[in-house]
Amino acid sequence: MMTSHTAFLISILLLASFSSLTHGLLLNGLQIGAVRVNGVLFCSLDGNLRGNSPPLSGAIVQLSCAGSQTNLSQALTNPAGAFVVLVRILDTILFDPSSCFVRVNLPVATCSVFPPDGALTAS
Repeated sequence: MMTSHTAFLISILLLASFSSLTHGLLLNGLQIGAVRVNGVLFCSLDGNLRGNSPPLSGAIVQLSCAGSQTNLSQALTNPAGAFVVLVRILDTILFDPSSCFVRVNLPVATCSVFPPDGALTAS
């Protein structure tokens, strides 16, 4: 025999399964489901083009937020040093976007620069 609490819980779960979920952020009628971060890295201490700095290819770029050790997303730089990181809005809902940063650990095979903390970080 089913108790009234169990029946109530099952009915709530059933109703929730039929409702549509919001998979993004609604701004001025536009639904935003993901954020795209583009960039280009060069083999220099700050990752910017300095003189004849070659592009930083084959490096793993990681996006983290709020000082987290967990990467929300990552990408590999192409031969020109360019990367695109995509993050779903739902993955960042618990973080303030201003606390997010992109990080690449160095050195990599295509660049022998040694930053003091072993990584380039940009926010």
